Amino acid sequence: MSEFDKNIGFLWPCDGLNDQEYWHFLPDNIGWLTARYDAGTQTETLTHHNLEQYASLETLRRAASIFKSVKLDAVACGDHAASFILGKKHEEFLIEKLQEFAECPVTFPSRSIVKLAQKYNLENILLISPYTKTITENCVNYLLEYEINTLSSLSLDANDEIRINTFSPIILLEKIVEFVQLSAQTPDAVVIAGGGLSFSSQIAKLEMLINLPVLTAVGALVKDAVELTGNRYNKNGLGRLFTMPVTSDLKNIRDRLSSGTKNFSLMETPPIFRDGVGSVLVDETGKSYLDFASGSGTTALGHGHKALLRSVREQLQTGIFHIGPHFNTSTQAALYSELSTILPAELCRFHPSISGSEATEIAIKSAMHFTGAKKFVGFTGGYHGRTLGALAVSGEKGKNISLGPFYPDTKIIEFPTNGDDLTASLSELVNEPLSGVIIEPIQATAGLKFVSKQSLQELREFANRKKIPLIFDETFTGFGRTGKIFAFEHYDIVPDMIIFGKALSVGFPAGLVVSNEEILTHWEKGTQSSTFQLNPVAAAASLFFVDQIKNGDILANINNNAIKFDTRLSEIKNLTGVVDVRGIGGIFVVEFASAEINKRVRQLALSEGLITWECGEFGECLGLVPPLNIDVLMVEKGCEIIVKTINEICL
Repeated sequence: MSEFDKNIGFLWPCDGLNDQEYWHFLPDNIGWLTARYDAGTQTETLTHHNLEQYASLETLRRAASIFKSVKLDAVACGDHAASFILGKKHEEFLIEKLQEFAECPVTFPSRSIVKLAQKYNLENILLISPYTKTITENCVNYLLEYEINTLSSLSLDANDEIRINTFSPIILLEKIVEFVQLSAQTPDAVVIAGGGLSFSSQIAKLEMLINLPVLTAVGALVKDAVELTGNRYNKNGLGRLFTMPVTSDLKNIRDRLSSGTKNFSLMETPPIFRDGVGSVLVDETGKSYLDFASGSGTTALGHGHKALLRSVREQLQTGIFHIGPHFNTSTQAALYSELSTILPAELCRFHPSISGSEATEIAIKSAMHFTGAKKFVGFTGGYHGRTLGALAVSGEKGKNISLGPFYPDTKIIEFPTNGDDLTASLSELVNEPLSGVIIEPIQATAGLKFVSKQSLQELREFANRKKIPLIFDETFTGFGRTGKIFAFEHYDIVPDMIIFGKALSVGFPAGLVVSNEEILTHWEKGTQSSTFQLNPVAAAASLFFVDQIKNGDILANINNNAIKFDTRLSEIKNLTGVVDVRGIGGIFVVEFASAEINKRVRQLALSEGLITWECGEFGECLGLVPPLNIDVLMVEKGCEIIVKTINEICL
């Protein structure tokens, strides 16, 4: 007996190489049984003769007999090019005879493509084929038999599956984008033939770049085969044609959500998203958006990252989703060990939380316990969260300013960006008992403002003299956002305490305070905890992210993309209404003359498919905060949209 609700038998020619491309997109309740078969050909070259052998009824029937001991609900034949050569009638003959033999529905990739094209009225297409020009022409003729017109085709001219398997998905993406851009006519969709191509990782990007639906042989076959079993296919990752349309009641959401949320602050009819892959989000209508906000800097690896999902799934499969504040899991223990390898040696103690705001509260309380004092030094423009303690130490209190007086008491001084002398401001505090100094080395929410190195050194010396903690808030800037693992690395100054959140767990709720032995062992056990503090699932995500930062090419990617941002955004620096353009690593900001200009630009950009982030002390800054692993093609696309929209508003 199979462990699955339904079983699909996959007849896969022995020259096929990437059946894992199919498995990834199967629903969890569907079993996919592969039978590789040999047609007795002397070579595996994609000649007409060899393909005819692979597509002979005798060969396929012999292969299907392997499944006789298993009850199948559908059979999917992986051979693709043979259908083009032998044509519609031969394929129909094979389907009929194999259905009789297997006693279940049968389909081929080519037939599956046709079904989807007919379902969505895709009458005119652009065709990408990995095969030789001759086989590609056969494909064009095959589709024409079903009244699907190929406006233009691109042959990659591979004569065997091994060559097909060598095509780089990224290079293939670039080839397809160029091909579509050069096309004289606009198609209904782009069809990518060839079940042997490994391209699923690029589909969402391609749809965003060309603003057209993409239909692949892999996607078509998986969807068709699953639906032949009686199941509905609705799994993301294969393109906008492959998920069921959903319609949510936007008015119902508006009427039920608190007016204090941000959901309707940009527009009255914001998109409602149904799935995401990489840097691309897709809304309920099927429209693609490039995500240059990353959940306010949180989804640092984008959406639907396969390896991240695998790490999270492994933790879920242990059965431990949550364990409370009294115990730890091996995943949490491993995370603390890994974090220790990327932090200064003296910052060796950790206190987990559920968010950056709560981490700020923990930093405040631990500093007060350590010093016995109840007053902090903060800075204009500083943003440390929206809980009451975090607001107290923030120079930027926004719409909550009326809630004062705040606790703990905080002396807010000017954020020193130009090597301003802090002596006068700090001299007023020499004789006051203080709990600590809290500062963002780079203020993100205030619109990307940089503290001067001289001033930060002065604060370090002040904290040393007062024997109080120097606290860096790296909730936004930590974990690669500025092109270094931590923003304080740009200044060669080590704080006594760091606040982390947002990207720490790449989309899962978590926060963390990191400090030294003296401070975080000063208070009594159990003084501060929270129920969901850095739970095991968030820890698994964070552990994966730390490994990617340490051992992957994320930092190099960030800094390479920064060059592209810098070059493209320089085009709008001198436009009317643009005050400044600045950036570092993976965050860039356009400052406008008013919040109103910024809002208009962001609204227009959203309508063009670009999600941006609002920042600045008065909402006057537009932030570009893409996933850290975004590739340069998507950076170029995002810059193209933002330059275009700013030109429209500011010229």
